[in-house]
Parts: sequence; structure tokens; C-alpha cells
Amino acid sequence: MQGSGRCWPGALVAVSLLVATPSAHAQPQGAPLRIHVRGSAQIDAVAWTEPDGFVVRGGVVDDARSALAGAPLSIQAITVGGAPVALPIAEGCAADGAARARELRASRDGYVIVTDERGAFCLRGRAPLANATLRIRFAGGKLHGAAEARIPVEALAAPLSPVILRFDPPLDAIDLDRQSEAVTVALRIDRSGARGPARGAPLERERLTIAIEDERGVKLAEAATGGDGRARFELDTGRLDRPGRGVLRARFDGGATLAKASVTQAIVRHAQVTLALSRPLAPARAQEGVPIDVEVSSSRGPVDDGVVEALRAGEPVGAAAVTSGKARVIAAFTAEREGTVPLALRYVPAAPYWLPGPELAIDVPVAGPGVWRQIALGAIVLAVAGWVLGGWRRAPKRAAAERAKEPKTEAPPGRAGVRITGPSERATGWRGAVADAHDGTPIARAELTIVVPAFDGSGVVARATTDDAGEFAIEAEHRSDAKLVVRAPTHSGHEQALPPPSTLAIALVTRRRAVLDRLVRWARRQGAPFEGPPEPTPGHVRRVASRVQQHDVERWATRIEHAAFGPAPVDERIEEDLGAEEPKPGVSQLTP
Repeated sequence: MQGSGRCWPGALVAVSLLVATPSAHAQPQGAPLRIHVRGSAQIDAVAWTEPDGFVVRGGVVDDARSALAGAPLSIQAITVGGAPVALPIAEGCAADGAARARELRASRDGYVIVTDERGAFCLRGRAPLANATLRIRFAGGKLHGAAEARIPVEALAAPLSPVILRFDPPLDAIDLDRQSEAVTVALRIDRSGARGPARGAPLERERLTIAIEDERGVKLAEAATGGDGRARFELDTGRLDRPGRGVLRARFDGGATLAKASVTQAIVRHAQVTLALSRPLAPARAQEGVPIDVEVSSSRGPVDDGVVEALRAGEPVGAAAVTSGKARVIAAFTAEREGTVPLALRYVPAAPYWLPGPELAIDVPVAGPGVWRQIALGAIVLAVAGWVLGGWRRAPKRAAAERAKEPKTEAPPGRAGVRITGPSERATGWRGAVADAHDGTPIARAELTIVVPAFDGSGVVARATTDDAGEFAIEAEHRSDAKLVVRAPTHSGHEQALPPPSTLAIALVTRRRAVLDRLVRWARRQGAPFEGPPEPTPGHVRRVASRVQQHDVERWATRIEHAAFGPAPVDERIEEDLGAEEPKPGVSQLTP
């Protein structure tokens, strides 16, 4: 989270020093490595029964507190012992802030309702429902895991007005190195949801008690709302659990005319990591490795993961994993003479809840190489120099000329395109390779098509597919009105006028990068507040859109975030859908 983004490249380098390459038998050769990671879903809901019926309303969010729109929910009623309870006829009601009610349909043993664009849902039964618990289930999907909530149905003597709680502003991280953290919870009364006497009753938002708990159920603080309906807390961070992922839950227990309400916020508790030497350093030979014992601690005790790196002039010379607050780094480097060598130790986190502190500067005492070792090294250097000088001769002009004709390796262009690298071996064909525009990786199974204008049919005159090395060969007569179309399973398609027969280097951009680039271009066209420094991200655009209530932009940015960073591959249909959903400039106005 905050302050940790700059450390992840270093983490990858450090971990690569510690993790061995898996066996070739662990995975079939050429098979892509797929890692499926799904976010979690969470259901917040309240339910109560009245003399003429019952009400259940709530919402579904992911672990980043983004609304899950269009999430199908199944609702069943059970007794305390788990036996099913028959449910009366029900109808959808307008969820918090929604313009209209969602459609509700009955299932074999309950109801099925789909969340609205804000992830909210609401239904009202036509008969009371006493002594029951509602079991609300979300089956999950490609990007989110399943979730279930059991909501007891409160028995009330009169209809109540629904209450909506929210953290304002949203809180996603808590610094455990601070003594306290300011938290504000806003309470709003949905007067449109009240029925009977509650609809006309005066409803005050002042002096209503709200409590905050963590994921352990420990009450952290309690405060009363002011005239603006906000309860302000100063959370004592000493009462929170250790660094890690957690939850804050704001709870309102209801009243004579107000329904119960709760809201949950996923957070990350983080703390800064400090490094210290466990013991003084003893002189050692630098080439053989200098052992450095390091204490890795925080304000909440020992740190149990991450990596400690040793740097010399900014370059890594050793790394070690942290276990139970300790790391033993073996720093290996060259030293010409006996003395001290300045090194720097830094902590590289393996999770966002540990923040690296300042680097620890140390002076490492090194022992110089022995006399006999120096003599041996000198003899080896002289022998190698004599061999090189004895066998040296000027390169033949012909060989030098042939080397000059060899194609030079160029850096990936960073964007999609077709580049002519040389003449074709045949006058009627094209040869070459297709590679990733950013890392230069060959793209296998890319399809190349030559298309000409046609009144009927597809107009395809030639087609070829790249092999495992990304290479292709395609034969056809050259036409000035023909187009070259290149498509790949995980890369965005590219098309342009067909070049003359030649050797081609074709670069494609992954669909994930393509959808991210689309969002960046859109945000820069919009300007502030969407264009965040140094470059807009889906998360930044989503949060800004939520704050200014541009819900179409919020949904679009959320979908791009899931596509760019989610586990599921981005196919052509998803890329086209995201392009079609791009908000048009000037359509939405910023509304606070």
C-alpha cells in the first residue's frame, strides 16, 4: 500500500537470488505458467421483520471495497437448528440510493436477486418472518471467490427507516507506528425506505452511537454522531493486531425508529522495519563471503518475512530471507587490499504491510589476500596475457565484412508495428518473426493474414501462423491495396498496409497493456482530478470517480483493473467491450 510500491522491483531481484529454478519435469516444455488469483467478496446486510412483512437490504463488495455490480445472490431462510423455513412472496425494493428496484425471482427454496450498479440489493416480503436467519450466498466468479453471510431477522413492533453507514473518507491503511488514527463514519437515513409511522416521524442523526470493531470482534472505539451525522474516532493503534490484512467494522445497533446497520472496510495494518547488526563484524576474505547477522524488527516486534539485501555502490552483493526477526547475509565482493569496505543493508518487503526503513550503513572489515595467493593470481594473469598476445592476428577483411552484414539486435520498440529488416529471399513472399513489443519474447501461434478488398467473401488471400520461435513465412502476390492483419491469443491485434515482399519484424502489445494504455490516454485527456501523478492508474481513476459520483467511469476503471491485474486472460471480446464502454468526454459532469 502506501510507501511500498517502490520496493517491489528490488524484491523480485532479491527473491531470484533465493529461489531455485524449478525442475524441467515440473511443467511440460513450452506450456505457459498460469497463476490464478481471485479476490475475496464480502456481503454486508441487515434484516428485520415488521407486523406486515420483512425487509432485507445490503451490498456486496470486494476486498478493495469496490462494489460488485451484477452479482447474483441466493437468499434462503433457516431456523437456529439449520432447518429450512418457507419464505413468503416478496418483491424487490430500491436499494440505498438506487433509482429503481431490482428484479427479484423466486427459486426452489428461496429468492434470487442481482445487485445493482452500486453492488446493493433490497427485497421486501409480504408477510412477517420471525425466529429465522437469512442465509445470503454469492457463488463467486472468475475474479472473486464465493461468499456467504448469515443475517438474523430482528423482530420489530413497527416499521423502521433504513440506515446507511460508510467510512468517510474510505480508509485502506493504518500506520501502526502512529499512536492513533483518525477515522470518520458517516450515517445517513434513507427516508424513502421507511413505511408506516416511520415515514412521517422526525428522524435525527445527532447523538446516535456507532461502534468500531476489528476482524477479531474486539471493540476498538465508540462515538456519538454530531449534527452532520458523522461520528469521529481516534483509534488507539496499540489495540490493533500485528501488521497484516484486516477489517474495520462500523456498527449501529438501531433504535425505536431506525434499523440496525453495519459497514465493513478492508484495511492493511503496516509498520516500518528497522535493521541492526546482531553482533560486531569479524574480518573475513571478501571473495569467500562476509557473514553479516542482522536483527530485523519493528514497533510490533520481530519481522517474519521479506529479504535483507547487502549493497555495494548500489549493486547487490548478497541477500538473505528473514526468519523470526533474523537474517544472515553472506556478502561476496572483490577487495584489492586489507581494510574496510562500506556496504549498505536494506529491507525488501514480501508483503505490503511491512514498510522498509532507512538503509543501514556499515563498514565491513576485510582481510587482504595472502602473499602466495597474490603470486598465483599474478602468474595466471601473465600466462593468459602471453597466450592472447601469441595467438592474436588481424581479422580477415572478408570475415569482418560478413560480420558487418549480420543483422544487429535492436531493443523492443515498446509499441505495436511492422518494421522491414531486410529483403526477402523470394520476390513474392514475406519472412520474419512476431515478438512482444516490450520484452521481445517470441509470440507463438500468432496468425498473419493478407486481406484485399472483396465484394463477397472474406478477401483473405494468404494466411500463416507463427511457430514456437515466433517465426513465419507467407506467400502471396503483392498488391498495393492489400492489408496485413496480425492477431495473437494474448496480444492486441494490429493491421496496416501490406509492405513489399521483405523480411519483417512485427511487434504486438499484450491486451493487458493495451487496456491500461487506453485508460491512461483517457485520463490524460480528461485532466485533473483523473490525471494523477506520475501516471494515472485504474485504482486512482476508480477512487476519483467514486468520490465525484461518476459511476460509469468507476465501473469502467474497475473492469480495466480486473482485466489488467486479474488472473483471467484478456481475450479479444473483453478488449472490445472495454473499448466500447470507454466514457465519452464531456458526458459526465463532476458532481461532489
